[in-house]
Amino acid sequence: MAVRAEVTPNRRGVKSRELVLDAAERVMAEHGFEAATLARVVEEAGIPMSSVYHYFGSKDGILLAVMERGADRFFADLPDLTRRPGRPAEHLARVVSAVVGTLERHPSFLRLLIVFAAQPPDAGDGEIQAVVRRVRGQALELLREQIAAAFGDDPQGPATDQLARFALAAIDGAFVACQADQDATLERLLQPLAPSLTAARRALLARS
Repeated sequence: MAVRAEVTPNRRGVKSRELVLDAAERVMAEHGFEAATLARVVEEAGIPMSSVYHYFGSKDGILLAVMERGADRFFADLPDLTRRPGRPAEHLARVVSAVVGTLERHPSFLRLLIVFAAQPPDAGDGEIQAVVRRVRGQALELLREQIAAAFGDDPQGPATDQLARFALAAIDGAFVACQADQDATLERLLQPLAPSLTAARRALLARS
């Protein structure tokens, strides 16, 4: 299985490309990940199969593009997270709340990200894992910045990095739990995250 390298479309091609991505998102939202076959997406989008192969190369190419577009929209939709007066835990609670709200508006990209993260390392000639690393790297950078802002720490310090990875793992786990348990909500599951980060930082600094 190979994922086609990105093709730069013209104006008409941009519209066709967006139609395909919109169709793939609708099919997945209504019928699930496995239902988003090339034939189903092509039928939903009303775009010739040749155009789909030209821009995406395969089903995985479409889904990677859906995920990357979703990630771009997710990060662009995050509210202003500038540090405000207050305790570190209060700032972190605002950050967690902002992430939760944005995830609830854009769930598809994280769902796909988790599916692709579980693929073998060489799937799609390594392109799948490259996209996963790129998106998660952006998320980690955002978390490092906000954790450092909360405590006045070095954003590139080892404690900040470990806390950011812990926070991202908690967000991943909470999202998966919500997919499996209809009674669970991201807001409730992640409510302890901000004070947990504060306590974890104390423990890390005490050991250093």
